[in-house]
Amino acid sequence: MTSEFEIIEHYFKKKIKQTALGVGDDAAIINVQKNYQLVISSDMLIENIHFLKNTNPSHLGWKSLAVNLSDIAAMGGKPKWATLSISLPKINHVWLKKFSEGFFKCANQFGIDLVGGDTSKGPLSISITIMGEIKKNQGLLRSGAKINDDIWVTGQLGLASMGLASLQGELKLAPSLKVKCIKALEMPTPKVSLGYHLSRHTNSCIDISDGLIQDLNHILKASKVGAALLLNDIPCEKFIHASKQYQFVLNGGDDYELLFTAPKKNRPYIEKIAKKTNTAISVIGVITQNKTLKIMDQKGRSISFNKKGFDHFA
Repeated sequence: MTSEFEIIEHYFKKKIKQTALGVGDDAAIINVQKNYQLVISSDMLIENIHFLKNTNPSHLGWKSLAVNLSDIAAMGGKPKWATLSISLPKINHVWLKKFSEGFFKCANQFGIDLVGGDTSKGPLSISITIMGEIKKNQGLLRSGAKINDDIWVTGQLGLASMGLASLQGELKLAPSLKVKCIKALEMPTPKVSLGYHLSRHTNSCIDISDGLIQDLNHILKASKVGAALLLNDIPCEKFIHASKQYQFVLNGGDDYELLFTAPKKNRPYIEKIAKKTNTAISVIGVITQNKTLKIMDQKGRSISFNKKGFDHFA
């Protein structure tokens, strides 16, 4: 097979489960339930910017979809449909087979129909648009944080950026920890189920893609509030505490964990749904009236920190 149409037909045209018309026509047709809204997000992954040249193509297929699912999770939505546009420097059937297997492994796990996209010749880049449903007027926004809200995060922070640093030869890790960190970098698990169940019980939410500090600041700016974090309550590997390399936790990107705020009275419910969805969660601080971000050590002393996370144009 040598044409883009044959590539689409062979690798990306799969049976659809919740779509009126999928891959193969000029546009897809999807049905949206009554009293629901469509929630849409797009992300682009470019070689040597978002992933390294020799990244396992199966892992890349998974990650390209997973990072988009994380955006829908942060909105409290249920992802259902995706389009995939991919630019390839040449046709490599071994690479395409592995990439599509990773992509559809993620799609099948989270119930996603691939409904269209595009293929082109050029530098390797992957662009996905993800679409899902959300109950009318129940979307989670960045602008809803309230004073005295708990600040929560899922999972462990800093693993992915440690994985990248180890692959680039900038950080030496024990073999077992290195494997864990690279898996976090290349195959993140979007917190879709938790995000969907949070929609009526939290005030604001964002997914951590550019680093805890930068993404929390998006919530603080949109909500016109401040925050106080306890450094030792932020979930991370013991290696980080031992080495004091907190930049991985505070400024490292690619975590794709959820960061959300909620009233203290909702702690029991949040802990219940976290257990139900098998999701690790931690309270790491509180929303404050003072429109600044403070991070304190275990003795209550304020510490200095880099206020910037990942920025393509910094």
